[in-house]
Amino acid sequence: MSPEESIVVAAASVDEAIILGLTRLVATRDEVEIQVLDEGKRGFLGIGAREARVRVTRRRSPEPITPQSQPEPATVTPPAEPRVEIAPEPVVEVASAPEPIPAVEPPTSMASAVTAPVPQKPSAKPKPKSKPKPAAEPTAEKPADRPGAEQFPGSLDRDLIEKKAQDVADHLLAGLSVQYSISWEQEDRPSLWISVYGKDANVLVGPRAQTLEATQYLFRTLLHHLAEGDYNVVVDADGYRKRRQRNLEALARKMADQAVQSGRTVRMKPMPAHERRIIHMVLRKDKRVKTESVGKGEARAITIMPEKKAG
Repeated sequence: MSPEESIVVAAASVDEAIILGLTRLVATRDEVEIQVLDEGKRGFLGIGAREARVRVTRRRSPEPITPQSQPEPATVTPPAEPRVEIAPEPVVEVASAPEPIPAVEPPTSMASAVTAPVPQKPSAKPKPKSKPKPAAEPTAEKPADRPGAEQFPGSLDRDLIEKKAQDVADHLLAGLSVQYSISWEQEDRPSLWISVYGKDANVLVGPRAQTLEATQYLFRTLLHHLAEGDYNVVVDADGYRKRRQRNLEALARKMADQAVQSGRTVRMKPMPAHERRIIHMVLRKDKRVKTESVGKGEARAITIMPEKKAG
């Protein structure tokens, strides 16, 4: 069995391991068989915790049963009879005169209809040529004219996306004492925010927000697999991303002032893509500086360069 048909996945809970396995195999629950190898253990304050392990196996489609071919019965050739040759009788051809074909006359009504002249109407005086009217330009369809697209233009089925987001959240967050809310925010493109709050919300953040980034990646992968479209997915826990966004905006303005005062390029620390986007959007309105991302992978960072004054 190839690795793409059966995998063993470990995660914090059995449900998370199952969803992660379905994501890697790109399959639904009806298409796989799930075997729980270890239900895991949460432990106390992270001590003695053990991840849950499940095996997800893709079900094989039943092979069609081909009927076995039966041997054909042997044919028995009868003995050849003695051949008797008979001389053919002479054939006498009789030439017959062709019968005359009677001429068919067209009916009187049809003949008159064909031969009768068609009366012509007196020619009317030519009308003065009117100037052609310019073609009406097609009016652009306003977003408000389409149902369900008052704020975000495009072909996004927001009701379907929200329903799929609720299904994913109910499965991933089932073992935590949390609640969540779903809302849309218009950034550089429509963004679906899943805000988690409650007793265990801070558990989703983790050290340096690594747990939150992994949860967001899992949400984004599952949602784009279940509901396609050009939209972003952001998962926030205990208001962490809102606080982080305010801190990044203040840091961006401070670094811009530093670059302008020193007249030199300032390079910030490496950041993930969504945090770099916040820096770019904040400083886009500042005419004194311009920003650029440099580096590759996890070392990609933003440089803030002061604009040169004329003269």
